[in-house]
Amino acid sequence: MTEDKTTPNRAQPGPPPIADASTVLQLRASELDEIVEKKATCPFLGTAVASGELPIRNEASNPLASVEDVKRLGNTGDGDLGDLLVLFAAGNHAYMRGRTGRLDQPVPGGLFSLELPGSQGSHPGHSGILQGDPETLDSGRLSRTDFARLASRAKDGLLKRSDAGRFIAENLHRDRKAKVFGLTVAELLARDLGHFVGSVGPDLLTKLARSHESSDAAHRDLEQKLTRFLGEDNLVGSAGEFGLMFAFLAHKPGAVEVDGEPSVSLEDLRSMFLDKRFPNGWTTWRKTRLDWVINTTSLMVSAGKEYLTLQGK
Repeated sequence: MTEDKTTPNRAQPGPPPIADASTVLQLRASELDEIVEKKATCPFLGTAVASGELPIRNEASNPLASVEDVKRLGNTGDGDLGDLLVLFAAGNHAYMRGRTGRLDQPVPGGLFSLELPGSQGSHPGHSGILQGDPETLDSGRLSRTDFARLASRAKDGLLKRSDAGRFIAENLHRDRKAKVFGLTVAELLARDLGHFVGSVGPDLLTKLARSHESSDAAHRDLEQKLTRFLGEDNLVGSAGEFGLMFAFLAHKPGAVEVDGEPSVSLEDLRSMFLDKRFPNGWTTWRKTRLDWVINTTSLMVSAGKEYLTLQGK
């Protein structure tokens, strides 16, 4: 997906992985906290680790998790979002620390690495909330300042999807290393979204929002393209990450639309980003791959519009 980051990260050499990487570890609270803060810099994965829902395997300094475990968590509520999480785990986190201390050793079958900063899925133009340098291992840390930038866009405790898209654009605009509108992605957008910042985006969302039977082939095809290009264009990658958050909360009881579009509560964002707690009852509502496609596509449109505006100033 993204360029290989196994060579430039600056971690110090460490010990080789233990023989049985599948063993579930019993960790001290301090060890678990360090994994959550420095390595598992994703609001979903970090919360799953902190809550004990996602067991740690291998060793604390080189943590792995089970693909089946993350699939099970994503598919709670009789959904299929976990099947998509498997694609992310296999595509972005298939390498663990080897003898050099770099992410250059393939993970054992059925597992994925929890070393997110410095991995293939880590990219410029990120939100800054949970990690610093995306190319450096163990660069995770909590930035309440960056979370406040996101929270400031909420109104009456709700963040609507297009405002999350504008936040994505701001992050990309702030980072000179961010790659946006690359040639390959431009071709993808021209073929599947028509004019990226025009009227075809909403038309496509309407098609995707039809019944599962009528839209299955369309959304599966676009899902494959989106996941394939997540790392080639940082706008697509960031939209995909926030698309997971919106898909995760799409069917939460009491979910509210603002100005005709989905929103997420600031309380839920604060709970997962800052407090590492899932919303109450999170295992009971459905989470689907289709919701990820719809939300990611819409976030790409709103972020693209705002990015072009910022670049033109």
